[in-house]
Order: sequence, then structure tokens, then C-alpha cells
Amino acid sequence: MRGKTVTALAITATLTLLLGSNPANAKKNNTEKLYDFDEKVHYHQTKLDDNNYQLTIQSDDYPHFKNQSVFLLRHANRLCRDNTFMLKVTGGVQEYEQMPTKPRAYQPPLTVLLQCETEPNKD
Repeated sequence: MRGKTVTALAITATLTLLLGSNPANAKKNNTEKLYDFDEKVHYHQTKLDDNNYQLTIQSDDYPHFKNQSVFLLRHANRLCRDNTFMLKVTGGVQEYEQMPTKPRAYQPPLTVLLQCETEPNKD
């Protein structure tokens, strides 16, 4: 009996933690510092209004840039709840060199404005 109670409490605590850390519900004009465990990306998210967000993805090592790009598309789709969205990159796109011959200079964070399109009202 005691084992079942401990297991149930552990499952409840885990679910509460997962539900409480949903990054898709940012507060308006509040910048949140977050981490995506799937793509291993550190980012800041600011909700400008119901359909607009600013995302700032922190620079990382050179090969990690493709993970940041995949994260950006998946996260934008999640924030817009599978609706059409538009991304506007405002800075920080890294250059791609297959075999860099010199040390790579510091890259600024990838900064993106995300605009979620809403479906027109049917009257």
C-alpha cells in the first residue's frame, strides 16, 4: 500500500512540474529566460501581445546553430497553436563555414519577431 502511495505522489509531482513549466503561456511584456531540453537551446521569450512574440536564442557553439533553427520553427508552431505564423529575423544569423580556418568571432544572439496569424471570424 505504501509503495502505491509513493508512486502516485511521484507521478503527481512530476505532472505538476511539467504542466507548470509550459513556455507557451508567457505573460504579456514579461521576458522569460527558458531552456529547451529537446534541442538544448537557451532562449529569452517576450510576449508583446496575444499574437506577437520576441524570441532571443542565445549563441552557442558553431555546429549547434542547426538545432537553434529547428527549435525556432517548432517553438513558433507551438506558440501559434498550429496556426500560420511569420518569422522576422532581426539579427544574429551565423555564417556557415564548413571548415573554418580562423577562430570564429563572437556571434550575437539570434533575435526573431514572431507573428501568429489568426483565422478571420466567420459571421
